[in-house]
Amino acid sequence: MARFQRLFRTACLAATLGLALVPLPSRADEPAKAPAAANPLQGAELIGTGKLTAYRKGKSTLITVPTSAIGKPLLWYTEVVGVPAGMVASEGLEITRTLVRFEQVGATVYIRDLTSQQKRRSGTPADERPVTEAPPREGGVEGSPARDPKIRPIDVALSSLETGPVVAALPIAATNPDGSVVLDLTALFSNDIAVATARSFISKSGVVPVAVDPALSYIDKVRVFGDNLNIRSHLTFMTTVPATPALGPQPVSIVLGHSLVFLPEKPMAQRPADPRVGFFETKYTQYESDRGTAQETKSIITRFRLEKANPRAKVSDPVKPITFYLGPGIPQRWRPYITAGVLKWLPVFEAAGFSNAIKVLEAPTPEQNPDWSPEDVTISVIRWVPEERANAMGPHVIDPRSGETLSAHIQVWPTVIDFFGQYYWALFGGGLDPGAATLPLTTEKSGALLSYIVAHEVGHTLGLRHNQLASTAYTVAQLRDPKFANQAGPNSSIMAYGRFNYVAQPGDGVTQFWGVPGPYDYAAIRYGYGDYGNDPAAERQALAKVAAEFGADRRLFWGAAELGEELSRFGRDPRVQTENVGVERVEATRLGVANILRTLGRLDAATGGDPELFASSYRMLLDRQVTLLKSVRPLIAGAMPPLGKGEGPTVRFVPAAEQRAAVAYLLGEGVASLEPYQTPAIVERASPYGGYRAIDQIQGSFVSDLINGPNVALLESQHGRDADAYSSLDLGRDVAAAVWGDLKAADFSRRALQRAYIAASRTLLEAWARGGATEAAAAAALAGQGVTPTAARLHAESGDDSIYVPWLRGYLPELKSRLESAARTAAGETDRLHFADMAVQVERLLKVGM
Repeated sequence: MARFQRLFRTACLAATLGLALVPLPSRADEPAKAPAAANPLQGAELIGTGKLTAYRKGKSTLITVPTSAIGKPLLWYTEVVGVPAGMVASEGLEITRTLVRFEQVGATVYIRDLTSQQKRRSGTPADERPVTEAPPREGGVEGSPARDPKIRPIDVALSSLETGPVVAALPIAATNPDGSVVLDLTALFSNDIAVATARSFISKSGVVPVAVDPALSYIDKVRVFGDNLNIRSHLTFMTTVPATPALGPQPVSIVLGHSLVFLPEKPMAQRPADPRVGFFETKYTQYESDRGTAQETKSIITRFRLEKANPRAKVSDPVKPITFYLGPGIPQRWRPYITAGVLKWLPVFEAAGFSNAIKVLEAPTPEQNPDWSPEDVTISVIRWVPEERANAMGPHVIDPRSGETLSAHIQVWPTVIDFFGQYYWALFGGGLDPGAATLPLTTEKSGALLSYIVAHEVGHTLGLRHNQLASTAYTVAQLRDPKFANQAGPNSSIMAYGRFNYVAQPGDGVTQFWGVPGPYDYAAIRYGYGDYGNDPAAERQALAKVAAEFGADRRLFWGAAELGEELSRFGRDPRVQTENVGVERVEATRLGVANILRTLGRLDAATGGDPELFASSYRMLLDRQVTLLKSVRPLIAGAMPPLGKGEGPTVRFVPAAEQRAAVAYLLGEGVASLEPYQTPAIVERASPYGGYRAIDQIQGSFVSDLINGPNVALLESQHGRDADAYSSLDLGRDVAAAVWGDLKAADFSRRALQRAYIAASRTLLEAWARGGATEAAAAAALAGQGVTPTAARLHAESGDDSIYVPWLRGYLPELKSRLESAARTAAGETDRLHFADMAVQVERLLKVGM
């Protein structure tokens, strides 16, 4: 009976927290007892004390765990501190973040993974709802009177359904008089741990890890303070090298930093996610939900815990500001710029009601604080990662119960400074910014760009996802107006990948070329961090009002096509762009290309005769221009879901005239704009072998970007809904006119387009001949990657059953006849041979499927 009462109280506590925890955190009453051995702590050296206490005795690391810590949720976070020689941490440094707890069973303490259980929760019991809310049904829990403290059936069901895996076992070395137990961590953290393994990380270097060599592995450092236990492990894996098996086992060492931190006794208040506001989310399934359904998927946003020191003040300092430390490895010259990037968010938080909400500190020296370490899950830090990778990342670690951000570990690869310097020069080095005339850029200019990069990554740690729709928030006229552009920047959000205002032209007077926190960022932070009081019902009403603002102002629209479920909504939306800005896609692209070509004309002067810099800068110019040109492609079959008030419920199609103009631009002016890259004095210095052919292939890709299965299938369905919409036949005729309209002569660019047309047509006709046999397998593969079934089917469309195919088969005989005539009348041998070959290729197409 006593045991049943203990289980009863545990289940009630789980229901109160909204967690489906297995109600067996401790079984100290089992017959097996901890061994009554000699005190293992005798002669041990105290390392540190907090909720846990750590000791070192010889080569052993021991901790004492009080009874109050058994059964309490911890976050086990592991990241790489020291990478194996020659390895690039391309996906960041994090290894794992797992919700766990200690469970004592007789003479052993087990560590159980609670992650899956955290994704299943029960709704709030009727007697725990605020008095302002009506209960879902009279009487509360079925079969019991209101406010009866019985366990609800759903809590019993959740508790008994699933058991998370045990990920580690620690024998109890001794039990102290106060009931605390002594555990030896040495064997566990001197070896590979399945829940925090480094195997996948090591395998990225091309070797296969076999096992950890215990003789070459050890616990490097241990820290204990507050609710946190930090363990740094030096592991040496014996690996095989597939390319050279004769070498035999080879040692590869890696250093891992483990943080085990007890989560707050009282989780931070959750804030619901809203599809109009792009926050990172944590999701769970709620059974017996508050609104009366049997189950419901719920999402809460991730955010730092920010509470007003003076709740009555409109603007107040926080009780605890968001604090970032500058890692000790950051070179001194970049520190002021990184600090400036973090502090760009100060006015954004002030608008949300918090003054001095965010600050930057230098990392303490070992003498100042020997317990400080950059991998600590309770510390937010900006780390310098000196590897060959041009990137920066803003990951953050959360309490999955509430979405509270516990820390953020921003990682900056210094190569990103040079990459963005070249990127910026490519757009503005042709006369727009005198400070970008030569490479490398000055420290001041590079530092300003670094501030922008860091500000973007800080936005991620604050909870904000990318807002790619913000890239196309402003018109070309606005982006060329210095009064507007110098204040607003190129995007309505710094979280956009629009990055730079390449629309501005020499003489416009625009000087603010990169992103700044914009209207969307201010509104999103107000949604995520604004103080709306302690009454849940009033808070929900206030949040709904704030979220409604995102549909009332074009600058506040949010959209991304990065997750599987978003592809079906934004996957064909030409407003959701990366590396591009401006509402008017074709005109914005034309102006950006003009800027890049001006810089191309100064390539030699900017690189100062350095052949390596000349070649890499040429590639950057070409890559930026191709990216701009490809941004026109999404106009074809573009579909824009309703986002603003008064829109919808149906999507808007890109007008037929705009799609027709896009085809004409891409296959005309766009293709021609790449011809300067084939100038012998340029291409033969940058890419002596294959440079000319590379441009041909890029030009040809514009045709396959237009004529493909998904495009013709989607255009056909759009035209079926709206007779005025651009159709697959319109696309076929417009592309054919652009590629084959003039057969008097064919220069390199024209020949590239015509060869690509033959290849794209062959792909469609072969799919038609097979009856679309590959579509199902391709759709299934995409669905396996998280793409929604509808979007997967569209991306797998082969176009075999579209009206485009019979049109094409009817058009090809006419084209063959024109090509044969052009071959007979061509003035030059090259044109004659080319047209004759194209006629043969068309004849082969006519035989596909015969």
